[in-house]
Amino acid sequence: MGGILPAIEKRIKAIVLNVGGMEMNRALAEVDQLNYLPRVRQPVLMLNGKHDMFFPVETSQKPMYDLLGTPVGDKKHIVYEAGHLVPRTDFVKETLLWFDQYLGPVK
Repeated sequence: MGGILPAIEKRIKAIVLNVGGMEMNRALAEVDQLNYLPRVRQPVLMLNGKHDMFFPVETSQKPMYDLLGTPVGDKKHIVYEAGHLVPRTDFVKETLLWFDQYLGPVK
């Protein structure tokens, strides 16, 4: 859903995809990520594991990242030496930095 919701909900101002990737199943056109990803324009941070068996880097993570309509300077993909779960401390640190950059620091 991380590739669909931001395309249709413009109130979302910054996105963090924790273990994001393309689904490998066929989908109806109205719910296929391929039809939504180019319409995502918000800043996107993708956090993934290098050894993720559900979302492999080359066939799932990179295609999703490349299809995002977000300008290159406003999207970032970090790949960790991990499986399907991103190390929690790294997830929290990177997420807070991303939101501070695009939404402003918490007051």
